Amino acid sequence: MDKKKMILVSHGKLAEGMLHSVQMIVGENSDLSAMGMLPGEHYQPMVDTIEQELINHPDTQYLVVADLLGGSVCNGMTMLTGYPNMKLVAGMNMGLVIALLLSPGALSDEAIDDAIAQTVSMNHRVVLEMKTGDKEDFF
Repeated sequence: MDKKKMILVSHGKLAEGMLHSVQMIVGENSDLSAMGMLPGEHYQPMVDTIEQELINHPDTQYLVVADLLGGSVCNGMTMLTGYPNMKLVAGMNMGLVIALLLSPGALSDEAIDDAIAQTVSMNHRVVLEMKTGDKEDFF
């Protein structure tokens, strides 16, 4: 698998907002899309849509980034993790989405873990620097 598509999924319009925010930084990207479950809706239509993509494009890796681990949207997406071309990541944030999107080609579990670790580590360092008042090295 050399191709990768990312689908952001969330409660409400978070995924759509994230898509627009990411595009402000990296520009439009046809490999990035978003789906949201609005109040009163069920996650199953999103699952069905993504499942059809997985079936129709078995040579493309689908990296689904969900808003919240344990949330209904993410839980619904776990039904698709048996597909070999599906990866699910929870805990959407802009830095992570950009890091994953800009990584070339399909991603291994290790590459995904590295992107998560780098994003969390950078956030941790910035907060620590803000707390310690080390303004000389800040940004």
